[in-house]
Amino acid sequence: MKRAHTIAGSPEVRLAVRVRGMSHEQRFFDELASTTRLTPEFIVIRLHEKVDPDAELHITNMRTQIGGTYRVAWINTRSGGGPYAVGLELLDPEGEIWEPASFPMGMEPPLGPPVALLECLRCHQKISTPLPEVEAECLGEGFAIARHCDSCRATTSWIFSIEKTHEEPAHRMESTPSHSIGHKTGQSFTEQRLKGRAPIRMPIKTIRHKYGTMVFDVGETINVSRTGVYFATDQTYEVGGTVKIVMPYHPDGVDIAVPARVVRQDEPQGATRKRVAVHLTS
Repeated sequence: MKRAHTIAGSPEVRLAVRVRGMSHEQRFFDELASTTRLTPEFIVIRLHEKVDPDAELHITNMRTQIGGTYRVAWINTRSGGGPYAVGLELLDPEGEIWEPASFPMGMEPPLGPPVALLECLRCHQKISTPLPEVEAECLGEGFAIARHCDSCRATTSWIFSIEKTHEEPAHRMESTPSHSIGHKTGQSFTEQRLKGRAPIRMPIKTIRHKYGTMVFDVGETINVSRTGVYFATDQTYEVGGTVKIVMPYHPDGVDIAVPARVVRQDEPQGATRKRVAVHLTS
């Protein structure tokens, strides 16, 4: 039975670890690294060596000098030469690896785990699934995870899949009323259609000034791209207005706000929340 691990939304925990194993190039390595997230049976580290999903590594806590064997559950290789974000599931501990004080207590993800569209590299089926064991900021290009495939009846590698928007009829975008797109031009929309939207759900915080007062709004993303975000909210936004975006947002995290401009607000029939599209201006 697959064990469930919750990493998404947990605070950062920095501890030095020693990592030994075989790299993607089948070369033995011995590297000092650091954790970023920590639970008794699952950790996330930053590693300069590229490793394969489902590979086994030996991790030693440099503070306690106790280690164990871990399985590579997922990795994101978009950084090119590293360091890579790697999620590791504990298989065989050699003792009490982590001190009790190492685990943050009472922390829960604010809006649940991120949800992503994955594609099996063996049979190419696609599924949309929650990934509580993954750091939300690691989902995207370069992400790969080892998980069971019902069609293949085996543990296979799955990659992050991006829904392409070029399949949408061009007239749908061109017929959008000009008053609903703010200052966007036809050329910029053509460029936007060529980009992929990643169907990721994660907490998002928007900051804006309204009637001389700073207004905060915490919602949830529907999809994201390199230049924009589409999110659900209970508040009303003005097309063309400027905002600042914090994503992924955690109430106990450090807010790093990115400037953005509202380009669209939708009110889908039957939906209880509005949907807002913003273009990142930085």
